[in-house]
Amino acid sequence: MKTDVLILGGGPAGATTALLAARAGMSVVLCEAHATLPERVCGMYLCPAGVALLDRLGLRERVGAGARKLRGMVMVAPDLQRLETFFPHGDGIPDHGLALPRPALDNALLDLAREAGASVRMGCRPKVERTREGWRADDIEARLLVGADGRKSATARLLGLSLPVRRSRTALHIDRPARIAAPPFGQMHVFDDGVYVGLNAITMDMVNVSLVCDPELLRTRPAREVINERIARSPHLAELIEPLPASAKPVATFPANARVRRTATHDAALVGDASGYTDPLTGEGIYAALWTAEALARCVADGWHDLPAALAGYARIRARRERAKTLLCELFQQVIARPWLANATLRLLARRQSVADSFIGIVGNSYSPARGIARIALALSAWPHS
Repeated sequence: MKTDVLILGGGPAGATTALLAARAGMSVVLCEAHATLPERVCGMYLCPAGVALLDRLGLRERVGAGARKLRGMVMVAPDLQRLETFFPHGDGIPDHGLALPRPALDNALLDLAREAGASVRMGCRPKVERTREGWRADDIEARLLVGADGRKSATARLLGLSLPVRRSRTALHIDRPARIAAPPFGQMHVFDDGVYVGLNAITMDMVNVSLVCDPELLRTRPAREVINERIARSPHLAELIEPLPASAKPVATFPANARVRRTATHDAALVGDASGYTDPLTGEGIYAALWTAEALARCVADGWHDLPAALAGYARIRARRERAKTLLCELFQQVIARPWLANATLRLLARRQSVADSFIGIVGNSYSPARGIARIALALSAWPHS
């Protein structure tokens, strides 16, 4: 069969690309390797800018209905200083994020893609090869190939776009019952050896726990013990979650980053984690999946008559939007590697609530890094006169 777009991968990036391309009038076939979508290793957090994107695309009622609103972030430094911040409101960006459990999110997006007219093949691992006219995958012939197959993307390797990672970190994930009613905030707990723990309050009674560390910590101890040791070291964590029992089985992701040479060729593109990401700051995965899918679908729909130019345009958008955020994430890694600097940074942010909220506005993509830093500098410059 002939189709306009062949998408490999049925997660949020692939499903959203299929949905938006089908809405734009293109014929779409999506192939997902699993017969049913598995549990994904994910922080289950969507930032405020991602919520605005759901609203703009008309998806929130189906995708985010009933999802818990997250009002901001709690940050805890190595010296156990605690700072509560709130997502700012303005410029069309809401003052909250969402907790989006998976695979319910993924299945909802796939259902929407089907309803829009996309053909979804589950349990399908086609052999893909380039042809003069585009791409062939088993019985499918397509003009455009989209790789939405995750951080170890086979599509990126097929296109010769994969690059070695700069840093090898491991992420551990597990959902745990909350000991007390979990407040509607994401949380970031930084330790003096560069390990950090992220919490996402999925419900008042359930918390998603993510721990990012160097893989050496896991060479001699099981993941459960590594997480429990951090809970024991932090009264803030111990107040909210109990130590993991022997039956608990955290899921590991290694490496916790991915790099590509670029995100498109003349006849193919990468979206979501397949298009690269840095060590997570607060769980950027779902947002990156949505906005890269939206950007690609818009570029292709507007430029289908000149596909190479349309894909080059998408690659420029991807590179421009990620450049500043990647630098921010790299700066974060440098800060947490130095406990004194992490402690000093939190003290600086805590000097004024507007400073802290501007910082979390950058993290939540409510502000661009440049705009957020300008707001922080303005607030700090006014501090002696307040």
